[in-house]
Amino acid sequence: MKNRGWGTAGTLIAALLLYEIGKLAGALAARTLLPDSGEGVRSLLMHLAGGGLVYLVWRKELCAGKGRTAGKTGLRLLLLCVSSALGLNLLLALTGLVTLSGSFQETAATQAAVPVGIGIVLYGVAAPFSEEVLFRGIFYRKAREAFGGEGAGEVTEQARTVRARRAAAVVSALMFGIYHGNLVQGIYAFLIGLLLCLVYERTGRLPAVVLFHGAGNLAVYLLIDVAGIGDYLSSGAAVGLCVLLLVAALLCLKSFSGVRENV
Repeated sequence: MKNRGWGTAGTLIAALLLYEIGKLAGALAARTLLPDSGEGVRSLLMHLAGGGLVYLVWRKELCAGKGRTAGKTGLRLLLLCVSSALGLNLLLALTGLVTLSGSFQETAATQAAVPVGIGIVLYGVAAPFSEEVLFRGIFYRKAREAFGGEGAGEVTEQARTVRARRAAAVVSALMFGIYHGNLVQGIYAFLIGLLLCLVYERTGRLPAVVLFHGAGNLAVYLLIDVAGIGDYLSSGAAVGLCVLLLVAALLCLKSFSGVRENV
């Protein structure tokens, strides 16, 4: 167990270092090849380079696993991701936390200033790809293995397996939140990270997690950042919409309770 723990820690550190090296290479490429392209293109290249480098190194592991037909489960997972993303964003805005974090306000302003076409690719494809490769594909999978939640199929081992996977989800989601660097995004990323681990367990495929992550991102980007629906809602309407979205998310989440986890 101790050797497994050290091996897992080494893999996580190596993956994070490669991820940052890739992002640095992407930033340098943007500055050299496209000096007038703007922040959106720079971020796009950084995410593609960082996630791409990690993917190339661990491609066999990331492509392993048996996917399952989504069907109605896929629709519920999609609704869960979109309603959670919108509901949590509204909730954080209503609590006033967004006004207390200067770093978050700077980040939000930068995101809103990205041209829509680039923003759709950046927040809908590139960022979900790079973040899922690192945090669910590497961090969650390796933590799950370290906690003993990989491949246990006996009924007597089911409870231990579920506990191990839940612990791995908390650890990987916590790292996902800390990585975002400010309180508001940290809280949001931690909670969404837990849900994305659920998506990974239910679908068995990393591309599915990228898809659902991207759907949540695009819902927030297009409706809140681009359309600015928050500017048109009264306080009462915002509270009501927030409650409806979070209730929908909880109902979707409840529908998965008691379903056996098996990846």
